[in-house]
Amino acid sequence: MADDPLPDLIRGLKSPIADQRIRCARAVGRLGVSARASVPLLMAATRDQDATVREAAAQAIGLMGVEFLPQLIQLLHHEDKYVRRHAVWAIGKQGAAARSAIPALCEALRDVDPRTASGAAQSLGNMGEDAADAVPDLMEAMRGTNIVLCRLAAKALSQVGTPALASLVDHLRDRDPFVRGEAALAVGWIGPAAAAAIPGLIAIITARQPLPMRSPHSLSHQTPVTAVAPTPQPPNPEESSCLYAVQALGRIGPAAMDAVPALLQICQEPQEALRQAAQLALKQIRGY
Repeated sequence: MADDPLPDLIRGLKSPIADQRIRCARAVGRLGVSARASVPLLMAATRDQDATVREAAAQAIGLMGVEFLPQLIQLLHHEDKYVRRHAVWAIGKQGAAARSAIPALCEALRDVDPRTASGAAQSLGNMGEDAADAVPDLMEAMRGTNIVLCRLAAKALSQVGTPALASLVDHLRDRDPFVRGEAALAVGWIGPAAAAAIPGLIAIITARQPLPMRSPHSLSHQTPVTAVAPTPQPPNPEESSCLYAVQALGRIGPAAMDAVPALLQICQEPQEALRQAAQLALKQIRGY
């Protein structure tokens, strides 16, 4: 049709002026899948010397839908981290329709760029049970030093659901309290379907060594408070794993009745957050 903008936009992608190439790439992206004829040029533009052109081209390809999933998978190996970020985001928008990208996404979980790795975890989570083959890689990601990735991997495992449950139960016994805590979080997000995790969650609670409550006498001999605020202390992984286990038992609900004695014990703890979590979990389990 005479008013078809695509031919002019395709010519614009070849312009010697970077701003023109950027504008045309963005405009092509807004056309969506109807601009499929531009994809070869867009793929070439992801190698442009201008970084903004590369990003605009990758984003445009991502807006064209699952038809161009092979190109997005290819872009996951691009040397430009911003191109990889656009690719992993676009794959995640496809949900279970992007199942063929699972091996590439599992590899992307180990990307040196934290946002690309985190995006890969989210993309796998968006596939739900269809991402069952990614469970071992998500479990490994949950053990890393990228805290955001660890949490998103735990969330993705909860979205995978029952296919991930056996592995999560195993990780409730991990030597690392941080890993135990993330596994407990994921189990809690699964909810009542995670009843098989109840013994492991109870074990986390009962194995914990509670922090002693300081006596009024010891408090009276502390150094007086000055105008300088104390340095915030990082969360105690042991405390966090116990808290997440308590919350998970509550979310599992009435099936966790065997946890009541352990939760009643937690209700006597000096830590307010633990006490409140245990009280809520008891209500969720007992139903009142």
